[in-house]
Amino acid sequence: MKRLVIAVVGVALVMSVVTGVGRPRLDGTVAEPAQAQSDITAESVGAHIAQIEGARHALGTQAERTKLGEVAGYVHTQLDALGLSVQEDPVTYSGATFPNVIGTLQGTVCPGVSFVVGAHYDSVGGTPGADDNASGVAAMLEIARLLSVQSFQPSIQFVSFSFEEDGLIGSRQMAVEAGAAGRDIAGVLVLDMIGYTCDEPGCQTYPPGVSGPDVGNFISVVGNTASAPLLQTFTEASASAVPALPVSPLEVPGNGGSTTRGSDHAPFWDQGYAALLVIETVYLRNPNYHHPSDTLSTLDLSFAADVANATLAALVAAATADHDNDGRVDACGPGPAPPVGGIAEPPDLATRAGAGMGGGTYAVLGAVGGVLAFAVLGTLAAKRRGVQQ
Repeated sequence: MKRLVIAVVGVALVMSVVTGVGRPRLDGTVAEPAQAQSDITAESVGAHIAQIEGARHALGTQAERTKLGEVAGYVHTQLDALGLSVQEDPVTYSGATFPNVIGTLQGTVCPGVSFVVGAHYDSVGGTPGADDNASGVAAMLEIARLLSVQSFQPSIQFVSFSFEEDGLIGSRQMAVEAGAAGRDIAGVLVLDMIGYTCDEPGCQTYPPGVSGPDVGNFISVVGNTASAPLLQTFTEASASAVPALPVSPLEVPGNGGSTTRGSDHAPFWDQGYAALLVIETVYLRNPNYHHPSDTLSTLDLSFAADVANATLAALVAAATADHDNDGRVDACGPGPAPPVGGIAEPPDLATRAGAGMGGGTYAVLGAVGGVLAFAVLGTLAAKRRGVQQ
């Protein structure tokens, strides 16, 4: 995984309670359509992580390569069972081949326009990679579960990238091919390490000269200049749908520097696409980063579910935005308005994602910290450098 130094960026801290949430099956299978209406929960995220956890590296031992192939198959099976169109795009690096696994929910009005939700499925050799990055894959699968029973005017693709830990190889292949083909990708949301929190004073650290909250309970969302509108959408949608989740947004100039390019969002920046990285502060918070101790038992699954629900809300908001109220969503560009009912997704889906589709409710108990100012200063380095903390 990447190295990241992030300080916190503009967040009002609030507390919440979740009640009455539905509980999907824990055996790793896909929920039936009736269950697919329940919230993304700690249980549903944890069920996927339990299936994915385990050392899985393309250039590692035979056991690690076998596990990586099994995880690719697991993602394929999950997406296929949701009724999505699933393809495996082979990616070859250093003599090894593992696919990007892509599930597509076809758009109803402008299927050639797409949004992408992505997460890499490999880990560093010798590490079970529960946080890095089974947590991101689990969130992606859960978002796919909820959205697969809806319809959208643009297409939505759910992607598990290969070879992230070897230099963003899988995401770079997809981004470069999309750019060369002139594909219209309206936005990319990359989930990478979203499951670790800490609440002991001093557990959240910072680089020299940077200060911020001393507990690690926030999620960072990083975008470049071209991604600013998408970043704003994420921040606003999250605040509405999951008010309990502190979100730290950061806009970096241009295509970012080496310190903010260490995950699968960066190749999309390079091709001119709007892309966001949803991530913790890596080793500044999680002592298990790139270590054998990166296990499911160390994760805050309620936090991971909140991040997944926030990302779901942002995706729905971006994919359904229709600022001129002509019935044709903004992402589709100019053209004839669709028939009445062309936007088939429930207009309150984003809010329900955070409020509990299965009867759960978020009760905001009050602000506890006010608005905090942050600055991302740090070192998000590509994993091909092999640096561990």
